Amino acid sequence: MHSQASAAAEKAVVAPYGSWESPISAAAVSAAGRTVEGLAVAGDGRLLWVETRPEEGGRAVLVKEAAEPGGDAVDVTPEGFAVRSLAQEYGGGAFAVQGDVVVFSNYSDQRLYKQTIGDNSAQPLTPDYTGSVLRYADGVFDPHFCRYVTIMEDHRKDSSNPVTTIAAVTISDRDANEPTVLVSGNDFYAFPRIDPIKRRMAWIEWSNPNMSWDKAQLWVGYFSEKGEVHNKICIAGGDPTLVESPTEPKWTSKGELFFITDRESGFWNIYKWDEESNLIVQLYSLDAEFSKPMWIFGVSSYGFLGKDDTSNKIVCCYRQNGRSCAGVLDHDSGSFSELDIPFSSVTNIVSGDGFFYVEGASATLPVSIAKVTLDEKRKTATNFSIVWSSSEDVMQYASYFSLPEFMEFPTVVPGQKAYAYFYAPHNHIFQGSSDEKPPLLVRTHGGPTDEARGVLDLGVQYWTSRGWAFVDVNYGGSTGYGRKFRERLLGQWGVVDVNDCCSCATFLVETGRVDAQRLCVTGESAGGFTTLACLAFRLIFKAGNRKAYFERSPINFVDRFSCPIILFQGLEDTVVSPVQATTIYKAIKDKGLPVALVEYEGEQHGFRKAENIKFTLEQQMVFFARLVGHFKVADGITPIKIDNFDEPSFIPKEAFAYLLFWLGLRPVAAPYGSWRSPITADVVSGADKRLGGIALAGDGRLLWIEGRPEEKGRMVIVKEDDKPVDIIPQEFAARTLAQEYGGGAFAVKDNVVVFSNYKDQRLYKQTGVPVPLTPDYGGPDVSYADGVFDPHFSRYVTVIEEPKVLISGNDFYAFPRIDHNNKRMAWIEWSHPNMPWDKSELWVGYFSESGDLTKRVEHTNEVISVYTLDAEFTRPLWVFGISSYGFLGESNHIVFSYRQHGRSYLGVLDSDIGSVSLLDTPFSDLSNVVTGNDYFYIEGASATVPMSIAKVALNEDRTKVVSFSIIWSSSSDVVQYSSFFSAPEFVEFSTSSTGQKAYAYFYPPSNPNFQGLPDEKPPLLVKTHGGPTAETRGILDLSVQYWTSRGWAYLDVNYGGSTGFGREYRERLLGKWGIVDVDDCCSCARVLVESGKVDERRLCITGRSAGGYTTLASLAFRDTFKAGASLYGIGDLSLLRAETHKFESHYTDNLVGNENAYYERSPINFVDKFTCPVILFQGLDDKVVPPDQARKIYKALKEKGLPVALVEYEGEQHGFRKAENIKFTLEQQMVFFARLVGNFKVADDITPIKIENFD
Repeated sequence: MHSQASAAAEKAVVAPYGSWESPISAAAVSAAGRTVEGLAVAGDGRLLWVETRPEEGGRAVLVKEAAEPGGDAVDVTPEGFAVRSLAQEYGGGAFAVQGDVVVFSNYSDQRLYKQTIGDNSAQPLTPDYTGSVLRYADGVFDPHFCRYVTIMEDHRKDSSNPVTTIAAVTISDRDANEPTVLVSGNDFYAFPRIDPIKRRMAWIEWSNPNMSWDKAQLWVGYFSEKGEVHNKICIAGGDPTLVESPTEPKWTSKGELFFITDRESGFWNIYKWDEESNLIVQLYSLDAEFSKPMWIFGVSSYGFLGKDDTSNKIVCCYRQNGRSCAGVLDHDSGSFSELDIPFSSVTNIVSGDGFFYVEGASATLPVSIAKVTLDEKRKTATNFSIVWSSSEDVMQYASYFSLPEFMEFPTVVPGQKAYAYFYAPHNHIFQGSSDEKPPLLVRTHGGPTDEARGVLDLGVQYWTSRGWAFVDVNYGGSTGYGRKFRERLLGQWGVVDVNDCCSCATFLVETGRVDAQRLCVTGESAGGFTTLACLAFRLIFKAGNRKAYFERSPINFVDRFSCPIILFQGLEDTVVSPVQATTIYKAIKDKGLPVALVEYEGEQHGFRKAENIKFTLEQQMVFFARLVGHFKVADGITPIKIDNFDEPSFIPKEAFAYLLFWLGLRPVAAPYGSWRSPITADVVSGADKRLGGIALAGDGRLLWIEGRPEEKGRMVIVKEDDKPVDIIPQEFAARTLAQEYGGGAFAVKDNVVVFSNYKDQRLYKQTGVPVPLTPDYGGPDVSYADGVFDPHFSRYVTVIEEPKVLISGNDFYAFPRIDHNNKRMAWIEWSHPNMPWDKSELWVGYFSESGDLTKRVEHTNEVISVYTLDAEFTRPLWVFGISSYGFLGESNHIVFSYRQHGRSYLGVLDSDIGSVSLLDTPFSDLSNVVTGNDYFYIEGASATVPMSIAKVALNEDRTKVVSFSIIWSSSSDVVQYSSFFSAPEFVEFSTSSTGQKAYAYFYPPSNPNFQGLPDEKPPLLVKTHGGPTAETRGILDLSVQYWTSRGWAYLDVNYGGSTGFGREYRERLLGKWGIVDVDDCCSCARVLVESGKVDERRLCITGRSAGGYTTLASLAFRDTFKAGASLYGIGDLSLLRAETHKFESHYTDNLVGNENAYYERSPINFVDKFTCPVILFQGLDDKVVPPDQARKIYKALKEKGLPVALVEYEGEQHGFRKAENIKFTLEQQMVFFARLVGNFKVADDITPIKIENFD
């Protein structure tokens, strides 16, 4: 207990924590919200500083110290001006002074102005560019050339990637002049500092992807007679064997250069440049930080003492073990004298002759500026006087203050510690009851390389004086503990910070200080990310607040959120765009969790206006109190509306039956299958975009073919750009009908594309307008696919038929690939009855001078295995253009993917030594890859990412991913539905063959707004994939989520015969199609029934193509399922063999076997065994499974008297491509199963088609 409260404890009123009355109101907090943004000493020895004023809308004003102690400070900045730079958005360094002349950056127009102190007029020095397109910061006066040298940030060409330089501005003329660039070429610059003796300048520079505290360089450049920088020397940061981040260079009046760097020790210490030897010398060694990360310009952590800084004394401050220490360093002797001043936190220092000004604070003093006078030897402070305070009347609340306790706590890493400041609840009038522990608010600081400092902050005391415990965490990555501690966060943001915040909260729970059921978390900016990541990826906290690559982004894992959130956002924030807040708000609202969003007009990154500071604090308090605290706040605060709490936002009011409990909301109980979901059939059809191939253009950018359901399935070639660009004109479509399944419809060389046009199947060449390359045969009689450019004979080599035959005689060909160095070509060929995955041959042929193939390699050569693994590095060639691996530049590295145990892996193979480096990406399913030099594009997906294309950049060794960015997605807005997603469970189950296993993905019902009735199990829909040598892959598919979000369980089966598990597994189906696949689907359904996961009376089955055959065979030859849907499925195997296209005309011979088997396995021949309803869907232009198949089974089932329906689509082939047909198919399956099997009413308004023998 606090000492000041001990005596009063007997008299304190017992009241619930969080409900205590306190005079530290939100208005008091906002009034104390003044900040300092720069210090400097004027020519008369008095201090100038910039202070921000919330009561003036956050205006920043330059103020001068009073002439006499106790007098009033004087505003220097005229009305209508504000001293604030927007450089690097965070600003700082907005003014400099020489004598009585000030140069400052004005907020509204970002121009530089010159002003004489005492004169209320300001003269512009830089032109008016109409807006804040040129920004200036961190400037100094140049005594050699009568000019002002400053950092200049130029947004005129690119506002998102401005050009930063060091520039000079003339200050002698009355006219505003265009700045002159002195130093340029790097990404960032800071601290231009000019030697008062010699014509030279020091500065700091650094480049992306580093921040200045990661790796930077200190340079000195010499001025020519004209003032240009012409000779440059790198003083620190140029040694590739050292990682350091020099900062804060300063010249003495004698022309000596001092600076701070963290070389070797990892702590920022003070150094001096020995110009004669060109070496740097450490002045004082200490495992402490003498500087801090340069988030804002104008940082000043030390200064030279003495008239014109001619002494050998430096006043400085350092940070160690959670505390600041100010002292005087004798840089000749290396001795350090600590100064006894009341500040425990010190930030900026500026010095005079025998005195200095310091910006600091302590646990009992708010942020202030003090003047410190030293004794004659400059070792002891003889006077300490506050010149300015952020809150002058703060001491009236002293009896309510909670003092911070510096805490060291264990992290999740054994033996590793992190740090925090803990504030216990304190109010001398109130105390909590003995059987209650206080709620805790965890604050995560920004940066994330900032630091909590344990100083008096009324924003903290607002909470503790009302009965909250408060902890300010310095997680791994924070400043103040050295580079090693700070770099814990590298590559681990969203992991280390989250773990440490959770560990700290757990530590306080376990030590009995706080209530485990009332843990809340808050943060601004980067701290807001940590807040959201805590709520998304951990179950520690019960509510959160946020002011503001894939696996760390909370927006991608909304399904994991389980507690209320309130968000605050400035609408002019260019650091963290308002889109961040609105996106997470919408997603959490759609999930059904309590959420609120407050947006402020005119606020940027960090709130400056008093009314907004006040409102933010009050709304956090009342939000946490209503949803987590279980107490009524003492203040009269009108709460804002909380979505999904004050009234329902998605479920109709008549269905609103939510029950609140400590973790969030309990959903409404309703029959499985009847749940309402935003994942409509419209949404599914809109997300059914297909990829038809990818290739790399000459400029290194990607081309791809995407199918667009909204354009009737039209296939369009698209090129990567800031906004992807369509390449082919509207009247063309890039799709081949070769082998009916197509693929490989285009190729690119430099900027030339050759593609197969869908309508006439002719090849076209395009650089601008498409030009036909092949004759018009009056229809799609000749199809082309899998083509490549031949560099030797200026031609295009492609699979299938006309016009010039290079190879013929076999049944099928694929992969013609030409050696760019030698006149030769490789290809794959195979013959009936095999498919290419059964048995095929790889050939190499040599071209004659005329381009004919004259010689083939004999079968006497050898092949060498580069890498051996029981995994699949490719997949069956159903479509042309497969690309499962690629070469990285001219190196010996191959990027590849393989499939093993139901998951894809991505890696880089060094083909010389056979070593493999696996790459970490968010995709669990990978298909095609195309490569560049040190990057590649990959087509993939996962359980939370829909089918997408990503660009992956590698490190120099090509062993690790340095960046992963999605450039195309089949459903770019899918994340809005993530709270409804059902995650797939990989299932291994026993088949009907003893000791044999098969595999599947099971999706349980999932909807945040609903749950099933307590005595009910969900219906199950089993999907049988096509091929039958295809594979289901457990990735995000909205057509699956359509079912699960409505209360269905869903099962995707990889029966024996599926790809991805090796040849032996795939060949289980040879001679057994209609047996193994059927048995495995039935076996898996029974496993789910026996495990209590699904309702045995409501088992349904659906499938497309070969999966449609398995569906019909399951209904004919087994009694497991109660209804089925066949999409362009096969009912008559003999008819299929007779009518199907060439590619598959003998496929069934290996799958089925003899003539008797063709009869015995055809469902059409055993209609008498069907006992349940069937719905069929068929494209009338289907040449793979002609319409007769559906019509025959429909007619037979209708005549038998079973409920049956047939939907036929004009213009559809094998697989539906038109949005309206995709939608209709999905909806009609749903309502068909609901009416005939489900015993529930679907929530969607679907008009069912007529069902024969039922309606």
